[in-house]
Amino acid sequence: MSRETQPIIGTRMRELRKAKGMTLKDLATATDLSIGYLSQLERQDATPSVSALNVIGTALGVGINWFFPDPNTAENPETDIATRANARRTLRYASGVRDELLSPNLSGQLEMILTTFDPGASSGPDLYAHKGEEGGFVTEGELTLTVGDQTLTLRQGDAFQFPSTTPHRYHNASDARTVILWAVTPPHY
Repeated sequence: MSRETQPIIGTRMRELRKAKGMTLKDLATATDLSIGYLSQLERQDATPSVSALNVIGTALGVGINWFFPDPNTAENPETDIATRANARRTLRYASGVRDELLSPNLSGQLEMILTTFDPGASSGPDLYAHKGEEGGFVTEGELTLTVGDQTLTLRQGDAFQFPSTTPHRYHNASDARTVILWAVTPPHY
Protein backbone atom coordinates (compact mmCIF):
# COMPACT_ATOMS: atom_id res chain seq x y z
CA MET A 1 0.00 0.00 0.00
CA SER A 2 1.39 3.38 -0.95
CA ARG A 3 1.70 6.36 1.37
CA GLU A 4 -1.17 8.76 0.76
CA THR A 5 -0.23 12.42 0.58
CA GLN A 6 -3.48 14.39 0.71
CA PRO A 7 -2.85 15.69 4.28
CA ILE A 8 0.68 16.62 3.26
CA ILE A 9 -0.46 18.71 0.27
CA GLY A 10 -2.56 21.10 2.35
CA THR A 11 -0.04 21.35 5.17
CA ARG A 12 2.95 21.97 2.90
CA MET A 13 1.00 24.41 0.76
CA ARG A 14 -0.02 26.49 3.80
CA GLU A 15 3.46 26.39 5.38
CA LEU A 16 5.20 27.47 2.17
CA ARG A 17 2.62 30.16 1.39
CA LYS A 18 3.03 31.65 4.87
CA ALA A 19 6.84 31.35 4.76
CA LYS A 20 6.79 33.40 1.55
CA GLY A 21 4.55 35.99 3.20
CA MET A 22 1.67 35.31 0.80
CA THR A 23 -2.00 35.53 1.67
CA LEU A 24 -4.58 33.23 0.11
CA LYS A 25 -5.60 36.24 -1.98
CA ASP A 26 -2.02 36.63 -3.24
CA LEU A 27 -1.87 32.95 -4.15
CA ALA A 28 -5.29 33.14 -5.83
CA THR A 29 -4.09 36.07 -7.95
CA ALA A 30 -0.88 34.25 -8.89
CA THR A 31 -2.65 31.01 -9.82
CA ASP A 32 -6.01 32.18 -11.19
CA LEU A 33 -7.63 29.81 -8.68
CA SER A 34 -10.30 30.94 -6.24
CA ILE A 35 -9.50 31.79 -2.63
CA GLY A 36 -12.21 29.34 -1.55
CA TYR A 37 -10.68 26.47 -3.54
CA LEU A 38 -7.18 27.20 -2.22
CA SER A 39 -8.55 27.35 1.32
CA GLN A 40 -10.28 23.99 0.81
CA LEU A 41 -6.99 22.49 -0.38
CA GLU A 42 -5.14 23.81 2.65
CA ARG A 43 -7.85 22.41 4.97
CA GLN A 44 -7.76 19.10 3.05
CA ASP A 45 -11.44 19.48 2.11
CA ALA A 46 -10.65 19.20 -1.62
CA THR A 47 -8.35 17.21 -3.86
CA PRO A 48 -6.34 19.19 -6.43
CA SER A 49 -6.29 18.59 -10.15
CA VAL A 50 -2.96 17.88 -11.85
CA SER A 51 -2.93 21.32 -13.47
CA ALA A 52 -3.95 23.08 -10.22
CA LEU A 53 -1.12 21.48 -8.26
CA ASN A 54 1.29 22.37 -11.06
CA VAL A 55 0.23 26.04 -11.10
CA ILE A 56 0.28 26.25 -7.27
CA GLY A 57 3.80 24.81 -7.20
CA THR A 58 4.92 27.29 -9.85
CA ALA A 59 3.39 30.23 -7.95
CA LEU A 60 5.10 29.08 -4.75
CA GLY A 61 8.40 28.51 -6.53
CA VAL A 62 8.56 24.73 -6.06
CA GLY A 63 8.07 21.63 -8.17
CA ILE A 64 5.23 19.23 -7.46
CA ASN A 65 7.81 17.08 -5.62
CA TRP A 66 7.42 19.53 -2.73
CA PHE A 67 4.02 17.94 -2.01
CA PHE A 68 5.30 14.35 -1.88
CA PRO A 69 6.25 13.11 1.59
CA ASP A 70 9.93 12.76 2.24
CA PRO A 71 11.21 9.18 2.40
CA ASN A 72 12.19 8.23 5.92
CA THR A 73 15.80 7.21 5.43
CA ALA A 74 16.24 6.44 9.14
CA GLU A 75 13.64 3.67 8.84
CA ASN A 76 14.84 2.53 5.44
CA PRO A 77 18.45 3.33 4.47
CA GLU A 78 17.99 1.88 0.94
CA THR A 79 15.65 4.71 -0.10
CA ASP A 80 18.42 6.43 -2.05
CA ILE A 81 18.68 3.35 -4.31
CA ALA A 82 15.32 1.55 -4.38
CA THR A 83 11.61 2.17 -3.94
CA ARG A 84 9.75 -0.83 -2.57
CA ALA A 85 6.25 -1.48 -3.92
CA ASN A 86 4.74 -0.94 -0.47
CA ALA A 87 6.57 2.36 0.08
CA ARG A 88 5.65 4.39 -3.00
CA ARG A 89 4.81 8.02 -2.43
CA THR A 90 1.44 8.77 -4.01
CA LEU A 91 -0.57 11.79 -5.08
CA ARG A 92 -4.27 11.47 -5.96
CA TYR A 93 -5.90 14.17 -8.02
CA ALA A 94 -9.57 15.16 -8.14
CA SER A 95 -9.64 14.33 -11.86
CA GLY A 96 -9.21 10.58 -11.22
CA VAL A 97 -5.46 10.47 -11.81
CA ARG A 98 -3.11 8.78 -9.32
CA ASP A 99 0.67 9.28 -9.54
CA GLU A 100 3.02 6.92 -7.74
CA LEU A 101 6.61 8.11 -7.53
CA LEU A 102 8.84 5.17 -8.47
CA SER A 103 12.13 7.05 -8.22
CA PRO A 104 13.77 6.56 -4.84
CA ASN A 105 14.58 10.27 -4.67
CA LEU A 106 14.40 13.36 -6.85
CA SER A 107 18.01 14.48 -6.61
CA GLY A 108 19.12 12.94 -9.91
CA GLN A 109 18.42 13.75 -13.55
CA LEU A 110 15.61 11.21 -14.05
CA GLU A 111 12.21 10.68 -12.48
CA MET A 112 9.99 7.63 -12.91
CA ILE A 113 6.27 7.71 -12.19
CA LEU A 114 3.49 5.14 -12.48
CA THR A 115 0.24 6.90 -13.34
CA THR A 116 -3.22 5.35 -13.21
CA PHE A 117 -6.02 7.14 -15.05
CA ASP A 118 -9.57 6.18 -14.04
CA PRO A 119 -12.05 6.02 -16.93
CA GLY A 120 -12.57 9.58 -18.16
CA ALA A 121 -9.66 10.98 -16.13
CA SER A 122 -7.34 13.57 -17.62
CA SER A 123 -4.61 16.06 -16.84
CA GLY A 124 -7.24 18.78 -17.30
CA PRO A 125 -8.95 20.52 -20.20
CA ASP A 126 -6.03 22.81 -21.03
CA LEU A 127 -2.66 22.06 -22.56
CA TYR A 128 0.28 22.78 -20.27
CA ALA A 129 4.07 22.84 -20.65
CA HIS A 130 7.16 22.71 -18.44
CA LYS A 131 10.88 22.38 -18.98
CA GLY A 132 12.39 19.02 -19.83
CA GLU A 133 11.53 15.91 -21.76
CA GLU A 134 9.16 13.06 -20.98
CA GLY A 135 8.31 9.69 -22.32
CA GLY A 136 6.01 6.89 -21.38
CA PHE A 137 4.94 3.33 -21.95
CA VAL A 138 1.29 2.26 -21.86
CA THR A 139 1.19 -0.83 -19.64
CA GLU A 140 -2.60 -1.10 -19.59
CA GLY A 141 -5.57 0.50 -21.35
CA GLU A 142 -5.39 3.40 -23.78
CA LEU A 143 -4.44 7.05 -23.58
CA THR A 144 -5.34 10.01 -25.74
CA LEU A 145 -2.21 12.15 -25.87
CA THR A 146 -2.23 15.67 -27.31
CA VAL A 147 1.17 17.25 -27.99
CA GLY A 148 0.99 20.59 -29.75
CA ASP A 149 -1.46 20.18 -32.62
CA GLN A 150 -1.20 16.37 -32.76
CA THR A 151 -3.60 14.03 -30.96
CA LEU A 152 -2.75 10.34 -30.75
CA THR A 153 -4.54 7.34 -29.25
CA LEU A 154 -1.99 5.06 -27.62
CA ARG A 155 -2.76 1.50 -26.54
CA GLN A 156 -1.13 -1.15 -24.39
CA GLY A 157 2.46 -1.68 -25.55
CA ASP A 158 2.76 1.73 -27.25
CA ALA A 159 5.44 4.20 -26.16
CA PHE A 160 5.92 7.94 -26.65
CA GLN A 161 8.44 10.71 -26.05
CA PHE A 162 8.37 14.49 -26.55
CA PRO A 163 9.86 17.78 -25.27
CA SER A 164 7.80 18.89 -22.25
CA THR A 165 8.10 22.48 -23.46
CA THR A 166 5.53 21.60 -26.13
CA PRO A 167 2.03 22.18 -24.72
CA HIS A 168 0.42 18.82 -23.95
CA ARG A 169 -2.39 17.02 -22.14
CA TYR A 170 -3.53 13.45 -21.42
CA HIS A 171 -6.96 11.85 -21.34
CA ASN A 172 -8.32 8.37 -20.76
CA ALA A 173 -11.39 8.42 -23.00
CA SER A 174 -12.06 4.71 -22.49
CA ASP A 175 -14.31 2.85 -20.05
CA ALA A 176 -11.36 1.04 -18.44
CA ARG A 177 -8.42 2.26 -16.40
CA THR A 178 -5.17 3.21 -18.09
CA VAL A 179 -1.71 2.75 -16.57
CA ILE A 180 1.38 4.58 -17.85
CA LEU A 181 5.03 4.19 -16.82
CA TRP A 182 6.69 7.61 -17.23
CA ALA A 183 10.29 8.74 -17.43
CA VAL A 184 10.78 12.50 -17.01
CA THR A 185 13.95 14.55 -17.10
CA PRO A 186 14.70 16.69 -15.26
CA PRO A 187 12.43 15.67 -12.39
CA HIS A 188 9.19 17.64 -12.64
CA TYR A 189 7.55 16.41 -9.44
